[in-house]
Amino acid sequence: MRAVEDRRKTKLRGEILKQRDALSEAERRDKSDIIWSRVVQTWEYQQADSVMLYAAFGSEVYTDRLMQSTLQAGRGLILPKVNRASPVLELYYVVDPVRQLVPTYCGIPEPIPELCEPALLDEVSCVIAPGIAFDPLGGRLGYGGGYYDRLLNSLSPAQAHVSIGLAYELQIVEEIPQGFFDARVAVMATELRLLVENR
Repeated sequence: MRAVEDRRKTKLRGEILKQRDALSEAERRDKSDIIWSRVVQTWEYQQADSVMLYAAFGSEVYTDRLMQSTLQAGRGLILPKVNRASPVLELYYVVDPVRQLVPTYCGIPEPIPELCEPALLDEVSCVIAPGIAFDPLGGRLGYGGGYYDRLLNSLSPAQAHVSIGLAYELQIVEEIPQGFFDARVAVMATELRLLVENR
């Protein structure tokens, strides 16, 4: 059963990534700007004292404007760094993304530990997560490393209630194959809509 589920996930990853990568940079920027405008108006984002974001790479939804908005609003900006030995996401406060981030794991811009203050998971009041695909019930398909699944599954119920997934509309599918350890998000934001599963 697990092997069948893994094959379904691999196939879905390939299909969605192909579509996402086919978007031009201008299309990704336009759609990302609309997604940014939706997210900053959500209750989930507005109530947050500190926001965990990701630095986009490849064809992911851009997050630079979200980072800027978070800092300008006086909220704590927290970004993850992959620790492959653990394997977990280490969290750091970032106040200057240009100076404090550097491409590392898989080319993803990550915090430079020596230049950042460590953050604790219980200090996060809103998690904004990437993904390859999402479904209307909050199911999320990542890249396969399980880093975000472990983090999302470690959130308190209150924190999980304000988790947000960012995606282009083409990344929303009817159903994500869900294993026991696969985590969900409470809200999905695309350029066309907000999908809210548990508010």
